[in-house]
Amino acid sequence: MIASLSFSLDPNGPPRYLQLQQQLLAAIEQGRLVVGDKLPSSRILANSLGVSRSVVVQTYDQLIAEGVLISEPKRGVFVADMQRVAPTSMPSVASDVVQPYEAFDSGIDVAAFPSKEWAASMRRAWLNPDANLLTGGFRFGYPALQRAVAAYLYALRGLECLPEQIIMTAGSRDALALLSHVLRSDTERWALESPTYPPIRASFSHLQVCHLPVTQEGCLPPKDAHWAAVLTPCRQYPLGISYSSPVREQWLDALAQGRGYIIEDDYDNEFLYQGKMQVPLMQLAKRRGVANERVFYVGSFSKVLFRGLRMGFIVAPLAQLDRVLQSQQKLGLSASLPIQPVIADFMENGSFYRHLNRMRRHYRYKRDYLITLLEQYLQPWFEWEKPSGGMHIIARVRPHWVAQAGWCEALEHGARQRNLKLMWLQQHYPNEDVAPAGLVLGFSGPSEQELARWISVIATVANTISDSSLDICK
Repeated sequence: MIASLSFSLDPNGPPRYLQLQQQLLAAIEQGRLVVGDKLPSSRILANSLGVSRSVVVQTYDQLIAEGVLISEPKRGVFVADMQRVAPTSMPSVASDVVQPYEAFDSGIDVAAFPSKEWAASMRRAWLNPDANLLTGGFRFGYPALQRAVAAYLYALRGLECLPEQIIMTAGSRDALALLSHVLRSDTERWALESPTYPPIRASFSHLQVCHLPVTQEGCLPPKDAHWAAVLTPCRQYPLGISYSSPVREQWLDALAQGRGYIIEDDYDNEFLYQGKMQVPLMQLAKRRGVANERVFYVGSFSKVLFRGLRMGFIVAPLAQLDRVLQSQQKLGLSASLPIQPVIADFMENGSFYRHLNRMRRHYRYKRDYLITLLEQYLQPWFEWEKPSGGMHIIARVRPHWVAQAGWCEALEHGARQRNLKLMWLQQHYPNEDVAPAGLVLGFSGPSEQELARWISVIATVANTISDSSLDICK
């Protein structure tokens, strides 16, 4: 039966592995392939089709992940015993309900984490632990980790700071809570970028807030005084732009005049694929008089190690350290101590930097892979630019479809029916009704197979609703 199967791949059609997936599914649906049938090896099938072996491998991997095929060690790939297989005109999307929703994730790729090196650091760090780790000492952080973070910031970001300026926190939200308490007596309102990371906006929802529109140059400081701003100037989230030199100068001038404070969030700047990394505002403020005392720098290990670590840090101006300590004592906020010597060892022995370099290459490949999928599937509905860094791509809805009432809602509804939850650019703005329409597509966390499957979902839904009268929303 296998020998009688005939596959035909159109070089001008969708990606070949997706065409092959469709034809295999059709063969199973039509009974030309039945449960237990053995498929040709990837090498044999690739040779017969005149394509690279990776095309067949990717096809098999996708269908194995969806339960359509099964791989048995030393035996081969077989048609799985499924109760039903959904017919499809695009790559298969499993029809069975799966929970929770799948989503484009801009977190870490957990499959690439160096578990053995991390385990070795855990063992070394606790062979002879410092007594202060057991008694809850080191209020600002484990000294070896403070030194390692200071060295890291200088090597990677060009930020000069002393180890004693490093305050370890339980992540970015903990850092923001601590600094909002530190600056409460000097601040009449908080300034946030628009758009910004939704959890940042939520962190300040109980305070007086103004929203600063971000353009391709960045955003401008408030004209009045007594404010504190949370900024991502080196790589703005989610737009991915860097503040221009004239805009940076305006912020530094405002600080030098004593008008406000800045919390500089160095979001995902470890992953730069092209170009030169921007110098942090905190470094630029060092030679600007009183501005040197008015920038706090916030970083996190969740994007470079793993999200569950819940470990971040603040770099505080020396003049502000007493205030930070007082606020920390009142709030009782502090990072977990036992894990800090592990991170310190991981950084000191070079494992951290090797891991970072590997992931930079890995995520650059995933970025390029997602761009290829977008070009092949979503051009009729979306437009995008190739980001120079970061862990996500913004795909903006083309004006024609924005003008179609209910189109975005229909896409959202159709994707959810297929178990895919979309992250919209509009969700990052304080007023979604006047925000630009687009998708925030995280590429660092998902596998390549997941990226391909999810893009196919979007394309399938977009094609359906674009050819209909949007009955899906009614």
